[in-house]
Amino acid sequence: MKRLNVKQAILYVGGILVCQLSWMGCFPLIPAYYTAVCLEDTARGLLSLAMLAGIILFVPLTAAVKYLMALMVILITVKLFEWAEGRCTVFCGAIAATMATAMTSVAGALLDMRGQTGVLVSVLESLFVFSVIMAGTRFINRFLQLSLFPGHPDAGHYKEQRLVNYADSFSGLSKVFYRMSTIRKELSPEQVGRIQDELTGSLCINCDQCAICWEKEESTMSACLAYMIQSLQRTGEPDQEMIVQMQERCPYTDAVIHEAVRIFEKARLNLAWYNRLVENREIIAQQLDAMAYIMEDCASEITEITQENRHLIAEVKFRAKERGVMIQKAHLYENKAKRWQFTCQARSRTNGCISMKELTRAVSAGLGQGMRPHRDERAMISPQGGGVIFEEDTCFHETHAVARRVKDGGCVSGDNYSFLMMENGQMVMMLSDGMGSGSTASKESELVLELLEKFLEAGFSKETALKMMNSAMVIRGEDDLYSTVDICSLDLYTGVCEIYKVGAAATFIRHKNYVEHVDSCSLPVGVSNHLEIRNTEKQLGDGDFLVMVSDGVLEYLQDDETGLEPEEIMCEILKYLSYNRPSQLADALMEEVLSRTGHTAGDDMTILAAGIWRK
Repeated sequence: MKRLNVKQAILYVGGILVCQLSWMGCFPLIPAYYTAVCLEDTARGLLSLAMLAGIILFVPLTAAVKYLMALMVILITVKLFEWAEGRCTVFCGAIAATMATAMTSVAGALLDMRGQTGVLVSVLESLFVFSVIMAGTRFINRFLQLSLFPGHPDAGHYKEQRLVNYADSFSGLSKVFYRMSTIRKELSPEQVGRIQDELTGSLCINCDQCAICWEKEESTMSACLAYMIQSLQRTGEPDQEMIVQMQERCPYTDAVIHEAVRIFEKARLNLAWYNRLVENREIIAQQLDAMAYIMEDCASEITEITQENRHLIAEVKFRAKERGVMIQKAHLYENKAKRWQFTCQARSRTNGCISMKELTRAVSAGLGQGMRPHRDERAMISPQGGGVIFEEDTCFHETHAVARRVKDGGCVSGDNYSFLMMENGQMVMMLSDGMGSGSTASKESELVLELLEKFLEAGFSKETALKMMNSAMVIRGEDDLYSTVDICSLDLYTGVCEIYKVGAAATFIRHKNYVEHVDSCSLPVGVSNHLEIRNTEKQLGDGDFLVMVSDGVLEYLQDDETGLEPEEIMCEILKYLSYNRPSQLADALMEEVLSRTGHTAGDDMTILAAGIWRK
């Protein structure tokens, strides 16, 4: 507030000083300066008093009356415009000042009977006033945006460094979990030795023949037990030849074998639990890595570039004011992809509301960059005001649609899908096919998509989101409940489509001249802790279409005569379907597939279609 008061005081002093400047007996800077400052709406009462003092001190009496009348007309006109339209643009203010100056000058010239020369001077003075206002208003606006005093250092860098330090800590902790242990596929020699010691300690030590069987360090009985344990480790059952040999030497062979099987099963169970513990440690390590990634991403996600673009900010404020919107606390940011984000506090200058479209035009024109409001922004700007966020506009726009068919005899589809519009300008299409059909498969695929949506909205990358979702499904530990995952992430800035497939059916891309498909050969999610993710990038252009299908769509696309694969048949179908609306394309594809199956559905069928066009 003190800074603004200092600037206002400078403007008031400037208003007094311009009253000294004359040209051919005229003082054109008086109405020009007054209008330019008055349009900024900075304490017009004090400005009027300052100009009045300057006129009284430096302007002759006859000219003083003329310019006082002009200033009065200018003030009334500006107020009327703001009352009627909610704003007074620079052009309107300049016209009002020009007309007021011209009328008072011409009237005075005619009364003084100075002839054509006085009228000509009046016209030139009016044109000068108009020019000065059109140029000077922008200059005064820039002056009011200047920072007269150095600000306090920003703590943003310190916070970013703390996030980086936290990320390093989480990354180091994940490496500790990875190094703690590894999965074992079979019992170690030490464990086998402990099994043998436990077996002899529980049975042989109480036997009367113990001294005979174990009098030598390398006895025949020791070899039989070792061979039996190896047999149990290989097949889970003792070898019959070994049983015969033991029965010749030990009267308690059946008890020894029974106890050996029991101890070995216990050891196998302990090994399984140990491996499960190792898997959980790996899952925790993956999640720690994911936390480290998101912290590093947050630390370097966005950079403020307000200071080096102060002239652009001033231009935005000027253009917004022209449209009746006052902007304060404006900041300009740039993300890792070099795309801009503009934030500010905006309010309308009058009691009425201003459309967000008006402010969007002002921001785009001021920054020289196509901008759009954040997707959650309100449609109107009220007098009370509030925070507004603008993002760099995308180069493409898209529309999408879906066509579905439930398996014959079923009531719930096991396929689930999602269309997710991300804040970074990416449109994410996801399709999940639960194993089987019905409500169980539907709940499983729905859970998979719900987890993916939450991870992606939290800012995780697609690979990390898939790994964390797979970890959650593995920990859940329900057998035979697996789901395929198909993700297509379309960048609306560049048109690049990233395709991630985990056990999913092929995805098809229809270009203007040809059709291509992307296949998958990985296992569904939840099968293994080590998830194989295939990532493919494709460039889409104006008018291209993206088609995702579930297994049920391709399952019956067989042609025994030509020997074509289902994916090749789908490509041929897409070639001759000339629909340019996703809804029509999806419905036509579904109808074509059903016509080849006799309009029967042996499995759930889902088709997602999306089209992309350049703006």
